[in-house]
Amino acid sequence: MLNKKTITGVSLALTMLLSACSNGANEPSKESSASQPAASPSADSGKKVELRMSWWGSDERHEKTQKVIELFEQKNPGVKITGEYSGFDGYMDKLNTQIAAGNAPDLIQMGGNIKEYVDKKALLDLTPYVGNVLVLDDFNGGYVKAATFEEKLYGVTLGVSSTALMYNASMFEKAGVPLPTDTWTYEDFKTSTTQIAQKLGKGHYGSYDLSSDAASLASYLGSNGKELYRDGERHFDSQDMINWFTMWDELRKAGAIVPADVQVANPPTAVDKSLIVKGQVAIQSMSASQIFGFQELTQDKLALSMYPNGSAGSGMVPPISGQFITSYEGTKHPEEVAKFINFMVNDPEAGVILGSTRGVPPAGKIRDVLSAQSTPVDKVLYDYISLVSDTAPAVEYQQFPLDNEFIKLLQLTSEKIAFGAQPIDSSVNEFMTELDKLLVKAKAQ
Repeated sequence: MLNKKTITGVSLALTMLLSACSNGANEPSKESSASQPAASPSADSGKKVELRMSWWGSDERHEKTQKVIELFEQKNPGVKITGEYSGFDGYMDKLNTQIAAGNAPDLIQMGGNIKEYVDKKALLDLTPYVGNVLVLDDFNGGYVKAATFEEKLYGVTLGVSSTALMYNASMFEKAGVPLPTDTWTYEDFKTSTTQIAQKLGKGHYGSYDLSSDAASLASYLGSNGKELYRDGERHFDSQDMINWFTMWDELRKAGAIVPADVQVANPPTAVDKSLIVKGQVAIQSMSASQIFGFQELTQDKLALSMYPNGSAGSGMVPPISGQFITSYEGTKHPEEVAKFINFMVNDPEAGVILGSTRGVPPAGKIRDVLSAQSTPVDKVLYDYISLVSDTAPAVEYQQFPLDNEFIKLLQLTSEKIAFGAQPIDSSVNEFMTELDKLLVKAKAQ
């Protein structure tokens, strides 16, 4: 249940994001809000307005988003919205191709890489619609700030969440291995994953290979007093990456993590292929809000844990706005787009349908409605968000500016090592060289 303590915890964790908002410096300006959008064909003209909306996620998210679209269409008979949805793999590649071709969807679900697409001038400035079509009065100012750049609003938060280690508690119990705690360390992680693999036998693993997972790496660096990125620079060195890949290589050789060929065939991001729901892998990394889609597919008990602690303590960052609904800059129907965005985040019926499929809802009135209908899985998510809010150091997370390219580089490096195609030292040298090129490229944009 989302009680007052939980809500307070989330709010406090995001307070660090609000200081600038308190004087309105990063909120849509009154001048901009008062200006009117350019005229465009609208549903009021009697002509059918057709929109396209793209998003990624689990089957549960697809079904609930489609129901919200249908509800909106019932209440707005002049508008038709066609959904374009998929898993996350390939989503950004397809979007990039659509943007390059000038035919991107009118409505686009975006992740923490929203700034990258603002810099590409691919997203619509929603500022002219705030206060009239798009109402954000019930939003924490930090949520608004997260999608505001140079005093222009480019997206609306769909939910607040945090990255997490999702674990199969049933596998831990079956193996007789203690469950993760708030204070567990990387040594504990290595011991637990190795014991689970050994005790459950062939075809069972303590964890997915997370050496290619950017969130896991960022938390590892933070727990050792380093940072992935801040203010245009990386804040780690080659030895940190050698240590990172060596840890996973040792686990791989011990049979504690999923072999490279098995992981390629059963990627952790594909819910329907996930080995954690099949009871073969005990741990994987993901956005905490995704637990709903995984839990639906297994009778095993799933739970959430923070990443392990390192020599500098916890590397967790406070919960953030992880997913946004945005609009393509080239849409011909900006007002209808803004109207649907408002419906998605503020309409109580829509809020009940969507639940927490994209994280804890940003509007207070929607959270109040959901708090009376929480399920055991809701409680797992809400308790985890509260735990991270209370535990994470007071740091403001900065997204790597070319996030998609960074993720691909990390994955390529991980696979070279995991498949035995290249030693760790030379792989890290190439990784650092290419990473620095990305930073130079980002500064030039």
